[in-house]
Parts: sequence; structure tokens; C-alpha cells
Amino acid sequence: MLALFVLAPVLGEVLGASLRLSYFLQPLRVAAIVCFYGAGVVLIREIAQRWRLSGWGIVLLGCAFALIEEGLALQTIFNPIGMDGEPVHGNALGVNWFWAVVVCGYHVVWSVLLPITVVHLVFPRSSRAPWLSRRSAAVLAVVFACGTALFVAISLLRSDFRLPLGHAAVTIVVAAGLVWASKRCRDNGRVAVAGRVPEPRRVALFGVVAGTVWFVLFLAAFIGGPISFVWWTIGALTFAAAVALVLRRWTRREWTPRHQLTLCFGTGLSAALFGLLLVALDGHLANIAFQCVVLGALIAAYIWMGRQLRSSAMAEG
Repeated sequence: MLALFVLAPVLGEVLGASLRLSYFLQPLRVAAIVCFYGAGVVLIREIAQRWRLSGWGIVLLGCAFALIEEGLALQTIFNPIGMDGEPVHGNALGVNWFWAVVVCGYHVVWSVLLPITVVHLVFPRSSRAPWLSRRSAAVLAVVFACGTALFVAISLLRSDFRLPLGHAAVTIVVAAGLVWASKRCRDNGRVAVAGRVPEPRRVALFGVVAGTVWFVLFLAAFIGGPISFVWWTIGALTFAAAVALVLRRWTRREWTPRHQLTLCFGTGLSAALFGLLLVALDGHLANIAFQCVVLGALIAAYIWMGRQLRSSAMAEG
């Protein structure tokens, strides 16, 4: 549990340079990220285990998680100029539609799925069991609420935008609907089908390419262009669906922990490289050096976990 609590904000915010070295001087921001991500992702994992959810169920919970953060707390889904004063491309009816899709996809993959999968690979024996008692779950729910409140405070301090009550109500209803819908996505066991999965290296490359495309879409939400945001939004949704279908096809075949690890590394590498690009454009040398350390730590962790998986496979063999 502690490993996931720590890893969730690291992979969700530090890896992609949303939380940079210079930002550690802002204790309110750091506390909000640790409380919201750490407690939120652990609770998502606990709900998934107790409700016996499939991967799609976790995806829906991840979308609800993103709506709470970016819709209700930080309000970036509705703020037409963003939190830092940069205009968001494609606002209609008070909603940044393209940004909503891109940021929800980001949180589902990098903030939720990636840390949960990595922790399950490190601790495979406890990956199928609940971790929390009712008391500890209640404590984490309070921590998560505190993180949400801190994000709201940050939003109010950094922006003059105030979320309309109607938008807040709709967001709450949609988030609650996603949680309800996730309960219907039960894991009834996988039925293996004929066919082989690509080699782990190709799976890693797939993760890098898919992640990089998503981060390009991430930038497009602020840069804009001659193409209507409607087409950008449809394109992002279509791309996400295509990636999901490919992964669904692969995971029903000879999908192994090694494939899971390489996919995690590929998607994590795309975030780390994107974060390095951001801090390089910013020009802050300390942030650049820190991001290089983060990138090196990611590679070292991948090598270590690969060796652990090989050792476990040899022991079982």
C-alpha cells in the first residue's frame, strides 16, 4: 500500500515534469499532489479489488478521478485560459472539450493504470488481495478529500476563474455515473485465444509511440491550429480506442509479466522524455538536471524489475 501511495504521485506528476524540482519549494502544491494522488490511486485499487473489476472498470474509475481533479478541484476542464494564463484550444459551452479528453486519458494511464500495474509486478503475491481495512480506507478517504480541498485552494489562489454551480453539479453527476458504471465491469476471468503477442521490445516501442502521440495531443490543446477542436477531439478519442483495442487483443493472448513491464516502461519513457522537453524549453538548469535523474531512475528501475522477473521465472521453472 505504501509503495503505491508513493509511486502514484511520482509516476503521475514527477515523471512528466508536472511536479519539477523548483516546485518542491511550494509546500501547498506538493501536499496536494501527494494526498490526492497517493490516497486516490490506492482507493481506486482497493475498490477494484473488492468489486472484482476488470481493466475497463479501473479505466472508468480513473476517468472519475480525473474529473474530480481537473473538473472540480483545479477546474482546468472549464477554465478557458488555464491555471497559468495560457489559452486552452477549443472551448464551447464553457467546456474545454479537447483538453478534457486529453487530460482524462493522461490520468487514466499515467496516474492510475501505470502505478497500479508496476506495484502489482513488484508485489505479485498480494496483487489479487485487498490491502485496506475499513478504518484505513476511511483514513485514506479523508486524506484524498484533503488533497482535493488543497487543489481547490490552489485553483482559487492562481486563477480568477470560478466554476459555475451548474458545471460543478454536472461534473459530480458524471463522476458518480462513472463509478456506478465501473461496478458493472466485473473481471470474470480471461479466456485465452490463439495467437502470439509481439516480442516485449516491440510492446515497449508501442508504449513509447502511443504515449508520445498522446503528449503531442496534450500540447495541441494549448497550441491549437487550423483544424477545428471538434476534429481534434474525435481524433484523440479514435486514437485512444485504437490503442485500447490493440492492448485488449494482446492481453487475451500469451500476455506475460514481461510484456506488462515493457509496456509500462515504454509509456513511462514517453512521459519522462516529454517532461525533459518541457524543462529544457523552460531553461531552468536545476529542473533539467532533476529530470535527467528521473529518466535515469526510470531506466534503472526497469532493469532491476526485469532481473527480478527473470529470477522469479527461473525459480518457478
